[in-house]
Amino acid sequence: MAISFVNHAQELTYNRTLDYLKSSMFKDSMHVLEDEPKFNLLYKETTLIEVEVLPWEIHPWEDSEVAIVRASSHITVGSTVDADLIQFLLSENRKMRFGAFQLDEAGQILFVHSILGGENMDLLELESCLLSVAAIATRYDDIITATSPYSA
Repeated sequence: MAISFVNHAQELTYNRTLDYLKSSMFKDSMHVLEDEPKFNLLYKETTLIEVEVLPWEIHPWEDSEVAIVRASSHITVGSTVDADLIQFLLSENRKMRFGAFQLDEAGQILFVHSILGGENMDLLELESCLLSVAAIATRYDDIITATSPYSA
């Protein structure tokens, strides 16, 4: 099944991301999804990074097609998400220069960072995005699982 793109910017960004990942440190751990513009990467055999190429449909440029690359990684799976943990993560968000902690549809904690795609997508910025997501996910997994009220 072929991937369906919403606009040309999304397709261009997907192809640039794919080309980069094929020649990067992630080439041996990359899984390309066949039916959606998404990649799964394994970093240091322990951290899964999901990379999605998405159209940016509501943006400030009226006559432009825009796409983003969103990288995310689950921090922990099965942790108790309570008010104290949410308060902790919101406080930690203030320290983040790029990206933020979020909850997914199942209420699990992830760290997410997005960059602008398109013709001017900077490959160093993409690499920094992916490595930042991996580093933060790994660090905060250790912090949350070491703090007994939060761990599964």
